[in-house]
Order: sequence, then structure tokens, then C-alpha cells
Amino acid sequence: MNGVTIKDVAADAGVSTATVSHVINQTRYVSDGVSKRVQNSIDKLNYYPNMLVGSLKGKGTYTIGMIIPSITNETFGKMAELIQTTLFDLGYNLIVCNTSFDTELEERALNTFLMKKVDAVIAVPANSRCEKLEEIAKTNTPVILVDRILKDVDTDTVVTDNYKGQYELTSYLIRMGHKNIGYVDRLIEQSHSSDQRKGYLAALSDNGIEPDPENIINANGHYYKAGMEAGHALMQKRPLLTAIACYYDPIAFGVMRGLTDLGYRIPDDVSVVGYDNMLFAEATWPALTTAEVPVKLIAEEACRILKLRLEENGSKNDKTNTIHTTFPPALVIRESVKRIIDQ
Repeated sequence: MNGVTIKDVAADAGVSTATVSHVINQTRYVSDGVSKRVQNSIDKLNYYPNMLVGSLKGKGTYTIGMIIPSITNETFGKMAELIQTTLFDLGYNLIVCNTSFDTELEERALNTFLMKKVDAVIAVPANSRCEKLEEIAKTNTPVILVDRILKDVDTDTVVTDNYKGQYELTSYLIRMGHKNIGYVDRLIEQSHSSDQRKGYLAALSDNGIEPDPENIINANGHYYKAGMEAGHALMQKRPLLTAIACYYDPIAFGVMRGLTDLGYRIPDDVSVVGYDNMLFAEATWPALTTAEVPVKLIAEEACRILKLRLEENGSKNDKTNTIHTTFPPALVIRESVKRIIDQ
């Protein structure tokens, strides 16, 4: 804070504090000349109006809060960037809070949003349950869930069809001749990972392959090292696997490295597929076959719904029905899968 007040701006511009307030909040007509003089004083003095005061009088803060579970996750980082760009164009600021998959940090972030009276919340929850989001969703503050669905939260959602994505990846492996296919799953189940696992199992069953629970292992984390450990453990107990599907690209990178350390060649001995289509999926060797999450479409749809909800809050019209949008992922075929003739 630089200590500059609305009184300082008024004195510098030679107008009343009420006139300064009207210029900032556009609550009453002020001539172009006076308005420009006030704006010049605001710029010269580096005055930052307290938007919270406006919110206490029924006006919005023009601020949106967003929680994501990992700022290092390329998908979430890109999504936040795209949403921020769109919101800036609409005259809104975005506060992004990283929760590091920690539910306590998530609750603290959401409490901060409430104290700052954000106009809406965009959330990628860290877990399958979030009581604070349930609480916020019952108020007039719009809540949009992205990439996740919470069973007890009746609100707008924008997600990927993760069932279809994993079904198509597994079906592709089967078409390439693989029948003994392992799967590296998420440690803590959420809506997206549950759908992926169901897609993997359904693809096996639909192609006449009996799913084997021993072919599935849970990665103890979300990143490269957890993938290495999962790859080691899975191949040590199921050495006849010819392919492994992973719920997340960084896990697949780790699996590939882990199998290489054990002496397996990718894809000559074991084929590997990931999920998300992150930057290094194309840069790694062999380049990773994966499913691309449509980040741009998700971000655009989240902003479209958000704009609709904010407009509804500013009018007397009733809120429209809850919106649930699902986008299909795209299969991206690269070099990490080998066609085999017979097992």
C-alpha cells in the first residue's frame, strides 16, 4: 500500500471525493474533461481504489478466484493462463491459488476468496469431496468445476470425457495386438481417474479380454519418480505384460524410464501410453502415444458459463439450469507403441 487515499486524488484533481468515486465506479455522469483530470491524478499518484468497498454496497469486486491442485501441472497452468486472458478482456482479475493436492490449503484458499468477496470461483478440487465448495455453491457466488465432478456439489461443470479417452487408448493397444495390458492408476480416486480406469476395464471386456486386477497398480504420487516406482513394481510382479497404460503423461515418462532401468526396450519389449498430451510427450524418446485433453475448449467454455452466471447475478432474471459440458479427448499416436503379432 502506498498510503494514497481518495482524498489525495480529489485534492490533486481539484474535485470532490464524491466525483472521484463516481469516475471510478461509473455511478453518475461526469464530464469528459473532469473524468480525464481525475484519471490523470489516479495515474500520477498510483492510487488503487478499494474495490471491496464497492462490493459491500452491492457492486462486484471484478475478481475471480481459481484453485488448482498443482501449478507445475502443464495442463492446469495453461488452463489458468487462458482463463486469465479471457477474464482480463472482460474486465476481471484472476486470483490463482495452488493447493498442492492439500485439502487444508484448499480450504484456506477458498476462505480467502470469501473474505475478498470474489465474484465467482473456478475450481479443480484436490479431492473427491470439498465441503467448502459445497457451502459456496449454495450461495449466490457462481462455482464452476473444471476437470472434476463432485457428487455433492450441484453446480456447473466443464470436463473431459476421460472414460472415452482411456477406452480409446486401450482399444488402440488391443488393435496393435496387445492383450496383456497393465494399468498405472492414481493413488487417490477422483471423478476423472475413476472414469479413466472404467474406460480401461471396459475396453478390455469389450474386446473379449478378462480384466486382471493384478495388472493394475496405483502410483504413489503424481509425477516422474512415482511412475518409475510403479513401473518397477508392476513389471516385477507381472513380467509378461506387453503394454502399460498410464493415467497421466508424467507417470508414463517415469514408467518408461523405470522399465529401461530394468532392461526393457520401449516399445520393442513393452509399449507405453500416457494421458494429457503434455509438451514433453512429443519431445521424449520414444515420443509418447497419449490422449490430448482439449485445454483451450475447456477454458473457453468455463469463461462462457462464468460470463453467463455473472450477468445473471447482475439482473433480476432467474438462474438458468446447471450446465454440464463434456469434451472428447483426441488420440495422439506416436512411437511408444509397437504392433505385435502374437503373445
